[in-house]
Amino acid sequence: MKRKIFFCFLFFAFFEVNAIELTHKNYTFNALRKQAWAPQSMPLMFISEIDIRREVNTFSSNSGSMVLNAMAKVTSEYDATATAYEMTPFYTAANSRKHLISNFAIPNSPFLLSLGLDSGSRSEKIAISKSYFVGLSAYQKLDASSILLFTSGGWQRERIVEQPCFDSYDREYWCPNLTAWSDHKPLSAIPLRFVEVRYERRF
Repeated sequence: MKRKIFFCFLFFAFFEVNAIELTHKNYTFNALRKQAWAPQSMPLMFISEIDIRREVNTFSSNSGSMVLNAMAKVTSEYDATATAYEMTPFYTAANSRKHLISNFAIPNSPFLLSLGLDSGSRSEKIAISKSYFVGLSAYQKLDASSILLFTSGGWQRERIVEQPCFDSYDREYWCPNLTAWSDHKPLSAIPLRFVEVRYERRF
């Protein structure tokens, strides 16, 4: 009969958790748990997140949250019967976006250092800056049947810069719905930072 495992965990989050963040945290936690319960040589380096893509019409923050989803063609918000304008040329990234988090075990210690890079994305009407991730994780075996796991990390604040579209009279519009640029609230991304502590006991 398999031993039952009871998880007690305490969770602190500075911002809402999203799918990409969970990928890194879960991967890291699993590596630490394996090491804590059955001590062995942890790999000196492993990758917990990797993604390479070219963004077209849909752009995300460095931690994976969507910041813009532009339609391929749009009509003016003020007149839905007006001519439809092609948006894809404005919102096709000129570069491939590279996203990576690597983890490094500190020899002869229970600590794990995480370092990451998001290369950002740039198109004619939107640019998302490069950003970096730094994190630290650790484990502590309290006794033969309980462990404590800790992980933390964060991306530095990224910058999002947008450019307006212009009509034949040089009036400025926000491209995704052709409303007045002066009415547009600039896009922004919340920097992802988290701290989590879990206590796990086996019966």
